Amino acid sequence: MMIITFVAVALVPILYSGFLLKGTWDPYGQLEKLPIAVVNLDQGADFQGESRNVGKEFIDELKENNNFSWGFMSAEEAAQGMRNNHYYATITVPPTFSTDAASITSSTPKQAEIIFESNSYYNFVAGQIGESATKELKNKLSKTLTEAYSTSILSEFETISDGLSEAGKGASDLQAGAQTLSDGIHEVKTNLVILADGTKQLDDSAGLLQKGATSLSSGASEVSKGAAALAGGVSQLQNAGAQLELGAQKSAAGASSLVTGLQASQTGADQLVTGLAASSKGTTQLVEGLTSALSASDKLEDGSAQLASGLEAFVAAHPDLASNGAVTKLLAASKDVAEGNKKLHDAEKKLLTGGQSVASGTEKLVTGAEKLRDGNKQLVAGATQLQTGGQQLADGLHTFNANLPQLAAGGTKLESGAAQVSTGATNLASGMTQMTAGIHKVASGAAQLNDGATALDAGAPKLVDGSGQLATKLNDAAKQTAAVKADDNTIKMLAEPVKITANDDRKVAIYANGIAPYFISMALFAGSLVFTTIYAARSTFTPGARGFRLLVSKLLTFSLMSIFQAGIATTVLTYVLDLKVQSIPLFYIFTFVVGLTFMLIIQMCVTWLDQPGRFVVLLLMILQLASSAGTYPLELLPNWAQALHPWLPMTYAIQGFRYVISSGQYTDMWHQVGYLSIYLVGSLILTSVYFLTRKKTENNKDDEHEQLMPVTV
Repeated sequence: MMIITFVAVALVPILYSGFLLKGTWDPYGQLEKLPIAVVNLDQGADFQGESRNVGKEFIDELKENNNFSWGFMSAEEAAQGMRNNHYYATITVPPTFSTDAASITSSTPKQAEIIFESNSYYNFVAGQIGESATKELKNKLSKTLTEAYSTSILSEFETISDGLSEAGKGASDLQAGAQTLSDGIHEVKTNLVILADGTKQLDDSAGLLQKGATSLSSGASEVSKGAAALAGGVSQLQNAGAQLELGAQKSAAGASSLVTGLQASQTGADQLVTGLAASSKGTTQLVEGLTSALSASDKLEDGSAQLASGLEAFVAAHPDLASNGAVTKLLAASKDVAEGNKKLHDAEKKLLTGGQSVASGTEKLVTGAEKLRDGNKQLVAGATQLQTGGQQLADGLHTFNANLPQLAAGGTKLESGAAQVSTGATNLASGMTQMTAGIHKVASGAAQLNDGATALDAGAPKLVDGSGQLATKLNDAAKQTAAVKADDNTIKMLAEPVKITANDDRKVAIYANGIAPYFISMALFAGSLVFTTIYAARSTFTPGARGFRLLVSKLLTFSLMSIFQAGIATTVLTYVLDLKVQSIPLFYIFTFVVGLTFMLIIQMCVTWLDQPGRFVVLLLMILQLASSAGTYPLELLPNWAQALHPWLPMTYAIQGFRYVISSGQYTDMWHQVGYLSIYLVGSLILTSVYFLTRKKTENNKDDEHEQLMPVTV
């Protein structure tokens, strides 16, 4: 019966750890059995002229996904299934899912949402797993939607590129036209100078011409021919003058818009200078205030230090005051004040340095803003001159065109008068008076037209340069937009710009390998505790056994049981349950060390405290299960558990098992053996002290409750 009992106790750790490990061997590898309800209420929407039902597309993807046991059903069926605990979670696609997804191109885009409902009442862990899976599905769906958005956006880049290219060609044509206009304006200006000089001379000679009317008859034939040519030239000049006036008016309007924009810019520049000047003044005052404060704090620091020194010297000179509590507090307070004043002085120095830096930077900003304002003023002045010149040119051309009919009429009259000079000599004086007035007006208009043409001639090259720059920029923009291709790689990059590559070097293959250190440690501790309930830790049936002999007997018995328990558990876990470890020999060695350490700790407690010792061991086991970080990371445990963590042996047992089972960090495993050895040796010493110091062996009849209990078969 004793052998059967020993064998049963030796099997406790493997029964404990084996069933626990097998029951949780690889739960995350069987998620395809986890039922999750899926409800699609999406009604679809139009996107870029195409009818889309994103919810249906999402459901179709789930049907190809075997990560979970998806159940596709109505909302009522899903609700009933959740109430009956048939599903661990429900994923619902709302009716407006496609509409919300397509709203990105509208003025009020709305984020599309998927509703996840966890049935945590049924099983909390399953609900958490389902929620994590839903987040992954949400990322995949977001990627799909982003690809659709990107395809739509990138397809527009080709249209934009074509438009920019056409605009660039138009700007090039504009540049060519502007160059032609500039050349024409220059030629017109040259001719207008000649015209102005000629009209002025004609105006000066009109009086003489009137006096020489008596001699007109002899040259009537030549005058008639010249008047006909003049009439034809005036007609041509009238046609060209209308086009030139229209161009001058457009130029004046553009110059006016430029002046308006530059004036607005000048207002902003003035406000910027004013604000920065005020800021510079404020920073200067701040520096001055800090300088004064620093000087005052310097004096305050010296004064408080002198006060503390003087008070200390006074107390030293009057020893009877040293025991006075008030004087002592006063002395301590004066020292604290001196120290505080010193720190205040140092802080004010740093503050003064920072304030000086700010003041210097603000002055530089003011200088830059003033330069910006002055430059803008120059631009406004130049634009104003351009506007004035353009307007003068437009006015002069208008006057010139207005007077051209009169000039034509005068030429006609001149021709007619020349033909009828012999018969109309009596009317010559009147006609000459009218012609003289007309010539005077032509001279005045020609002078104004010349001034406007001069300003227009100066502005025309700027128009050519500006249109050339516009053409260059538009063509560059067309090339850059044309370089953006709507291919699969670009769309994939926009939809998923960041890719996560998993490094599995430190990944545990299955859940059993991750939880095994916790279950094995717990099983070995429980097996050791069970052994003390059927085997006496103090007494013996051997007569005369005491002291060192009894100590050796007990130690051998407890040690052999720990070795049997560790050996059986290791063998079954490795070769029967096929638990994968990094080194089987080291796995055996470490399990033996952990089992022996736990056994000797429990033996020590029960030896010294008897039955209360088992309660202490049970309490120790509970504390270890809570603070050893066997399931959750240490940082997630309560503060009291984190404080106990480094002081309990199971902490090092679990860590060592992790090294030998999963990571293969054998050096760190041996470090854990060193920590466990401290508990082992300490327990061995305390147990030895008990047996070597007690005076007599207790009677076996008094300790029958501690003896090996017979097992009835």
